Amino acid sequence: MTIPVSHLRVSSVTHSTRSIQATRRIQGGAALVLALVVACVPAQAQDATAQAYHERSFILAANTKCRLFDASVEQALGAAALQTRGVLLRAGHETTQVGAVASRATGQGRAVSCGDPALQETSGRILHAFSRWSRAARLEFPASSKSWRVDRFAGSKTGWRMVQDSGVGTAAVRFGLAGLSPEETSPTVVVSFSGRSRPYAARLVMRDVDLLPRAHAVSAGQAQMPPFSGRKAFFAARQMDAPDTLLGEGKRRGEAWEFPQEAMVRVTQLDPREPFWIEFLFRDDSVARVPFEAGDAAAAEAFLGLGAI
Repeated sequence: MTIPVSHLRVSSVTHSTRSIQATRRIQGGAALVLALVVACVPAQAQDATAQAYHERSFILAANTKCRLFDASVEQALGAAALQTRGVLLRAGHETTQVGAVASRATGQGRAVSCGDPALQETSGRILHAFSRWSRAARLEFPASSKSWRVDRFAGSKTGWRMVQDSGVGTAAVRFGLAGLSPEETSPTVVVSFSGRSRPYAARLVMRDVDLLPRAHAVSAGQAQMPPFSGRKAFFAARQMDAPDTLLGEGKRRGEAWEFPQEAMVRVTQLDPREPFWIEFLFRDDSVARVPFEAGDAAAAEAFLGLGAI
C-alpha cells in the first residue's frame, strides 16, 4: 500500500469543524504560538502544516503520559512529526520559531488530563489515520529538490530500503540504505560511471554536528555546507560490483560502496535544510562531487524502522 506523504501531511487538520473545536479546547492559547510560525505567511498550506506539527507534538507528549497508542502508531506519528518540522524549516521558518511550537505543544500534552473528552476524540482520529500510515509499504519524503523513497518490503535480493537519487555529469548516483529487509541494511552509494576511469575511494562529507551544533549559513529555508574545518568525512569501507537491483533505470552495471553504519546516523542528525556530499576520488587527483539533501532523512529512517511489511 502506498500513501502519499503530501496527503498525510495535512490530513490531521482537514477534518470537521467539530474536531477542530475539540482540539482547540485542549490547546487553549496555542494560536498565539502558531502565529509565531505563520506570521507573514498567508498560504493556507503553511498554516495547516504548522497546526499539524503542533497537534502531533501535543499528542506525542500526551501519549507518553497516557499510553494512547501502541508502539507502531507512536513511531509512525513520531516520523510524521519530524516530517512536518522539516516542511516548516524548509519553508523559511526559523528553528527557534518551530521549536516554540513543539515546546508549547509538549507542555500542553504533559498537562492534559488522560480522561479529557477532547483528548479522547483527537487521539481516536489520529489512531485511525496513523494506523493506516504505519501499514504503508512505500512512502516518499520530499526535501527541497530531491526526496527519500522508503520501501519496507523484504526479499531474497538486496534492494533499496531508503534511497535518494542524484548524479554527476552523465553518471547516475544513488545513496541510502540497501539490504534484504528494513532490519538488515547498510549505508551504500551506487554509481554508474561511463568510460574506463574508476575512482579508488568514496567518501561522505557533511557538517560535523559535534563541532557545529547548528546548520551553517541558513537563508530562505536552505543551509550551506560549512567551511572545511567544520566538516566531517566518512570513507567507504568496502567496494564491489553493484547488484542489478540497486542500479538506476536503464543502467547495466555500476559500483557499490558501503559506508560504516555511523555515516547514516550522522546524516539523520543533520538539519532538514542541509546538503551533504558524496565525493569520488580518482588517481589523477580529481574529485567528482555529488550533491544530496539531508531533507527528512530522520523521518524516513523512523518510518523504515517500523519493519518489514
